[in-house]
Amino acid sequence: MHFSLSEMKMSRKFYNIGVVGAGMIARQHLEHIRNTGRAEVTWIAALRPGNLEEVRSEFGIKNKTHDYRDMLKDPKVDAILITTPPHLHREMFIETLRAGKHVLLEKPMAIRTEDLNELLEVQAEYPHVIAMECSGRHARLTPKFRIVNEIVESGVLGDVYCIHHQSVARQGRPGIEFHPEGKWFLDRSRAGGGPIFDWGVYDLSFHLGILGDSNELEQVESAWMKRGLDEVNPGTEIYDVEEHFAVNMKFTNGLGYYWERGVHANVEVPNETRIYGTRGGIKLAYCTWDDPVITLYDFDQAGRAREQKIEVDMTNHSNDGYVLMEHFFNVLDGEEQPVISLELAKKHLDIIIKCCQFAENSV
Repeated sequence: MHFSLSEMKMSRKFYNIGVVGAGMIARQHLEHIRNTGRAEVTWIAALRPGNLEEVRSEFGIKNKTHDYRDMLKDPKVDAILITTPPHLHREMFIETLRAGKHVLLEKPMAIRTEDLNELLEVQAEYPHVIAMECSGRHARLTPKFRIVNEIVESGVLGDVYCIHHQSVARQGRPGIEFHPEGKWFLDRSRAGGGPIFDWGVYDLSFHLGILGDSNELEQVESAWMKRGLDEVNPGTEIYDVEEHFAVNMKFTNGLGYYWERGVHANVEVPNETRIYGTRGGIKLAYCTWDDPVITLYDFDQAGRAREQKIEVDMTNHSNDGYVLMEHFFNVLDGEEQPVISLELAKKHLDIIIKCCQFAENSV
């Protein structure tokens, strides 16, 4: 039996959602949920009374609480979105699974290896509960990812032997210049780190994903991290995350990976990924708001080097966060599989943690 798209949409379930957190990220999720028309947020939980009441009123949410466990007791709630700082994820994720609620967990999933292991162990105890995290948002759910993945799989690049990624800004730090209210971004015990945790999950999601997730980390060959590159007052006593880092890694299948990110340094480098293969290469800025053109370097039939410009059609890609929310509901409906499994998210975070440990031991 075959169903039309309209019939499939009519058969989709309408979900009742609870959201934990009332900060910037929570507001974005709430807007995207509303725009999908596929769910209603019936609960909001937050510790700060002002944030809680403001967001509840703005989005017309019926129930509010300072204890997220209250929403877990509501049998009408189908799924929970956890949008709190990363150090709070472990307990909230586990309690949500034990309550039998589906869950969408903000990235990074966790910031410690032991917590990552525990989350996967508990998830295995509840196979009927769907658990997703968000590191596919700016990576695997985008048209650029699909096109680059198709180019790699076509074989036109030959064997990919090097990925080189750089993105360095000046004074673009979360918690200072960007979203200054989010001081937790500056506290390693709550955030895990600076851009290596904040953006690293997206970078690894994109770069390792276009190669089919077949490459395993063999070793971190070099790594360094730096902060204190200006005299700006961060507005908080604790400020111990890096502002700028660079890592050189060796993966299986002969892949080398040079990776550099900075939210504040004294040189600016535009977001750019270069993918080197034995027969061709690719250059692009992978974020959806960057230049939509992908440059492909290969050879013509006469063996002459050539350069081709591939413009990615972004017409039907409205917003990364909206697409993520649609994807989550599609997974709940059984129409799709998560683009990033929790096992894969853990793999990426394990790499990030090893890079941090190498940099610390190199000081």
